[in-house]
Amino acid sequence: MRWWLMLVASVLTGCASAPPRIAVPGLNQAVQERFELDGRMAVRYRNDSSSAAIHWRHRPEIDNLTLSTPLGQTLTALTRDADGVTLVDSEQKTHRAQNVADLTERLLGWQLPLENLAYWIVGHAAPDQTYQVQQDAEHGITRLTQAGWVVTYSRWQQVGGVNLPNKLTLVGRGVEVRLAIGDWKLAGLE
Repeated sequence: MRWWLMLVASVLTGCASAPPRIAVPGLNQAVQERFELDGRMAVRYRNDSSSAAIHWRHRPEIDNLTLSTPLGQTLTALTRDADGVTLVDSEQKTHRAQNVADLTERLLGWQLPLENLAYWIVGHAAPDQTYQVQQDAEHGITRLTQAGWVVTYSRWQQVGGVNLPNKLTLVGRGVEVRLAIGDWKLAGLE
């Protein structure tokens, strides 16, 4: 049960004092703030691993993230809004907190930066935090290091003229999260 909670919390996150944003060709503020994705997620923590299908709808004011089995059975559903964070687990128990960090600290014993993941998933560094980035001429951004996490981008895809990650891996604090995004929906581009 705790592994599915960790999967949800995982979804969703050079040292100049005020770093500039990473330049991703075609990525604008609207795409960064509003997206929907479907894909697969695998998490490895200590000696255990779990995987699930992921559906994430992100807006500045709300996040809805659902993890499910390959057959479509919902394992966990997380909602972040102005009232805080609510997680409903596979046993239909509801857990609440003011923010994702507090919820994961209470349920898992440590905090995950889900808020940062909304930036990392589209290939950006979270604002107002230092970071390091590696790029190459052929693939663009290949690695981002920020807030104790290393995000490795192994494949990109074109969506509505925007270059977005297709496969990425997050490693930090003893956790490895692999994401493969099969379908992006971008607000304002469809």
